Amino acid sequence: MTFLAIKNISKRYGPVHALDSIDLTVAAGSRTAIVGPSGSGKTTLLRIIAGFEIPDEGQVTLEGQTLADGPAIVPAHRRGIGIVSQDGALFPHLSVAENISFGMERGQADRAEQINALIDMVELDRGMLARRPHQLSGGQQQRVALARALGRKPRLMLLDEPFSALDTGLRENMRKAVARVLQHAGITTVLVTHDQGEALSFADQVAVLREGKLVQAGTPQALYLSPRDRETATFLGDAILLSAELSDGFADCVLGRIATHTNGRSGPGEIMLRPEQLRFSAIAGADSAALCAGNVLDVEFGGAVCTVTLALAEASGLAPLTIKSSSVDLPDVGAAVHVSVTGKAHVFDPSGN
Repeated sequence: MTFLAIKNISKRYGPVHALDSIDLTVAAGSRTAIVGPSGSGKTTLLRIIAGFEIPDEGQVTLEGQTLADGPAIVPAHRRGIGIVSQDGALFPHLSVAENISFGMERGQADRAEQINALIDMVELDRGMLARRPHQLSGGQQQRVALARALGRKPRLMLLDEPFSALDTGLRENMRKAVARVLQHAGITTVLVTHDQGEALSFADQVAVLREGKLVQAGTPQALYLSPRDRETATFLGDAILLSAELSDGFADCVLGRIATHTNGRSGPGEIMLRPEQLRFSAIAGADSAALCAGNVLDVEFGGAVCTVTLALAEASGLAPLTIKSSSVDLPDVGAAVHVSVTGKAHVFDPSGN
């Protein structure tokens, strides 16, 4: 069921076309991540949904209510939308309890109970209610900001890069905690982020913007494994792009014959593999002339997942390959290895569709 519908939204700032005919739907109770490089228009789109910006053209509807129809809009404070920004935007002179209750009706009999329920929901200790924001860590401040937004019982929650100012480990824990809280509350969420990994792990749907246009939208798995074009492929993660000869469900390339969905195509084409699809095994010196043989140039230890850089035979004409590998049985630099592929390759449609 469509909960939020964005249709033909366009926005210009003078000669700059920030958004160009964006169409996107968001299902009720889902989490959508809008991702793209700087200047792609993702923050502008979020601000139009929130009511902070006015579109030049197009419509925004929420649960059937029209929030924007070109320049005619419903004001932000009447949309029933919550928003959590990068810095949390807490009031420094108010306590945590006062921040959380900001926006609640004064004189409510159950005000204290609601504050306690909200701080419990975002998994903070009630002993923090008397503290001021400067007495909290960055992650705690973001949880208070989320509790404040939830206190207004929003129909839709907007997250504007809320984790980007946090340390790496804390960012991952916060992302999981926020996803858990919002799922438990049953609130539809739209996240804007520049972090591709964050988008893929947080969302049910990912929308990729580039130069003001919606390039592709779908499940994280679909976008990661079947990106529309090479730019989207490399934006969403490390990618190995190879020229290949397509025929009958296979692609023949410098790595050998790889299974793929050719959709009836044959002839020259371009395929994509993700680094984790490549495997290597030690080979004897006599086998080092094999087509998929190479030498280890570098090994970067990364704990559970390590990075191995390989150079194939000069005859392949291929630049060094990067492979993601378990830390178990890592090869030595200079070792000769055999390279194989697991899973299927993705074939780019030359039309970009």
